[in-house]
Amino acid sequence: MFKSTNLDQFPFPFTEGSYRYSNDLKKLTDINCIEITPEYKDQIKRKREMLDTEPDVRFQSFPHTMEMQWEILEMLVDMAVDKYPNDFSVQKDGDNWVFENHILNEKETFVFGDESSIPHEPLDFIGRHFHNDFICMVHRDDNFFLECGQVAYAALFSAHWNVGMSYDEIHAPVPFVSRTGVDLIARIRKFLLSINPGEPWTRINWNLMADRWDVNYETMDIWGPERYKVTPENAGELVHLRVEEQKFYRMPRSNTILFVLNTQFLPLEDLQKRQEWFDLTYSVLQDIPEAMAEYKGIAPFLPQSVEYLKNIAEGAKQ
Repeated sequence: MFKSTNLDQFPFPFTEGSYRYSNDLKKLTDINCIEITPEYKDQIKRKREMLDTEPDVRFQSFPHTMEMQWEILEMLVDMAVDKYPNDFSVQKDGDNWVFENHILNEKETFVFGDESSIPHEPLDFIGRHFHNDFICMVHRDDNFFLECGQVAYAALFSAHWNVGMSYDEIHAPVPFVSRTGVDLIARIRKFLLSINPGEPWTRINWNLMADRWDVNYETMDIWGPERYKVTPENAGELVHLRVEEQKFYRMPRSNTILFVLNTQFLPLEDLQKRQEWFDLTYSVLQDIPEAMAEYKGIAPFLPQSVEYLKNIAEGAKQ
């Protein structure tokens, strides 16, 4: 498993020492979602391997999403060239495009809008140049439906399993979505309806991973049992804090909501490099309700992870 090597760029998720389920939504100050990390080559290599090995699990779409896929391709190409002009370039001669990824020494020549000119569907094609996951939620019947997605680093999620589901159906298993009589799902859905083109928003989600890149439903027979190999002695190496930066874009032409997910991993043992991070994580993990631990899939190894952190904290006092 790759891990974040630059702690200054790691989006540490906790600001207080108690657990709470919250949106934490805020407007993006930098609307460009393209990020080249120190682990970029490893991330792209691994992502492409997963897409090639399990294409149906990692990418799904409906036929009517082609127009929005091309719109997203255009946005991502323009953002990449604008933010990293030394790493990416594009030449546009009408619909004839030449996109170059100079990091990987790859040149893509295609006709914009012509599916036969590219080896994969537009989102799957351009998504292979960026480490992010991409999910398209289409507004219909006062709700949003997942109708296209490229998902490599899933946390109890997969493009194959969730395609076609509404926003409500995807989030129905989440415990505590209703607090003090407030329907949190309805509130978030209302927020998504309010997003304007050119004014993206962001939030951070987190989970723990037991020696895994992702945990999708199709491979639960593999990763499910692996969670039980975590002990207080090896949790520092095996258990990673998985942080997912979610960015939400309203696409101006198709009106779809594009979720851009930037997932990073930090082993628990590296928390010792930032004492504040260590203290907050230790406190939050002790405070997670059982139902939420079950929902996140971390119940089998959460006690061992807490015990690992406890042993370090008590050792530091001696």
